[in-house]
Amino acid sequence: MRARAALGVPLLLSALAACHSVPNKAPRLERSSYGCMAAVVKQKLPPNLPDKQAHCQASGLIARYCSPVEAYMAGAGKEFRDALGFGDPEWADWQADRVGVNCAYHSESDEALAACCKLNEHGVSRPER
Repeated sequence: MRARAALGVPLLLSALAACHSVPNKAPRLERSSYGCMAAVVKQKLPPNLPDKQAHCQASGLIARYCSPVEAYMAGAGKEFRDALGFGDPEWADWQADRVGVNCAYHSESDEALAACCKLNEHGVSRPER
C-alpha cells in the first residue's frame, strides 16, 4: 500500500504540472490517448536512438502531438512496465522524459526538439518553462 501511494504522488503532481498544451502544438495524430502515443512513436520517433535520446524525443514528440500529460503518462507507463520485469527501470529515464517535455515547450519543430534533446544529453540545460 505504501509503495502504491509513493508512486501515485509523483504521477499526480506531474499530471497537474503539465495540464496545459505546448505553445507550438502539432496536429493530433489519433483521438485516443493510447492511439496518439503509439502513433507518435511509430511515425515520428527516429529509429536506433541511444536510450536517453529515445526517452527525451519520445516524450517531447508525445507532448507536441498529443499533450504533456500524455507524455508523462507514457513515460510513467514505460518505467512501470520496466519495473514489472520487462526492462530496466531507471530514474535517469524519467529525467530524460521530463527534459523531452521541457524541450517541446521551447521547440517550434520536431527537428528543434531533437536538437534540444541532443544538447541536454551533453549537459547543456535549457531554462524550465
